[in-house]
Amino acid sequence: MKKIILSLALLAGFASAANAQTGVKYGIKGGFNGATFSGTDSKGSEYKAGFAAGVFANFGISDQFSIQPEVLFSQKGASVDDFQTSTLGTGTTFKSTLSYIDVPILARINTGDAGKGFFFEIGPQGSFVVANRDFLQKSGNKINENTTTSDLNKVVIGYVGGIGYQITSGLSLGVRYTGDFSQVYKDGASTTLKATSPSGSFLASNPNVHNSVFQFQVGYAFGGK
Repeated sequence: MKKIILSLALLAGFASAANAQTGVKYGIKGGFNGATFSGTDSKGSEYKAGFAAGVFANFGISDQFSIQPEVLFSQKGASVDDFQTSTLGTGTTFKSTLSYIDVPILARINTGDAGKGFFFEIGPQGSFVVANRDFLQKSGNKINENTTTSDLNKVVIGYVGGIGYQITSGLSLGVRYTGDFSQVYKDGASTTLKATSPSGSFLASNPNVHNSVFQFQVGYAFGGK
């Protein structure tokens, strides 16, 4: 009987320790995006403001390490001054707002005790385009506006790296960078980037660019220890 009681006590102790180390937290987060384009054809690309918001789950492996998948709505894109075209000449601005559902899966390293302190995160990200709004503008006049996604790669693969601070067991602040391996646009001629000018219409080639985004986020987690 003593052996049975001892075995049950040990089993309860192991289960309690495992639960403490592998607690699950669910949370919400949101923040500011500073987005632009990088890549071969990104010359002249400037940052534009956007936002990101969504939910996450944090699966604790130990007090210092966890896995955190997220689902975020994220606005990206860029503003390109002096956008060069053969018919419109100089002084044309191209502005793009691209909306994605981002799904990063992050490895998170915690440096503090009791769920507080600095943390680092890194991992892959899949992004799924859901909306687009871009337009050309010259001398303050909008020349062409496009809201279709036919020229965009619908699924984009990228990466995430960041640093943050866990203020309490729930509230956190973070800064991260997200970049894409995949191009924003499909290869070949654009089917939507058209405009009318005094000398006629033009059809541009899709640029070779990648999303490049700095994110400033506030998060709050529920549950866990």
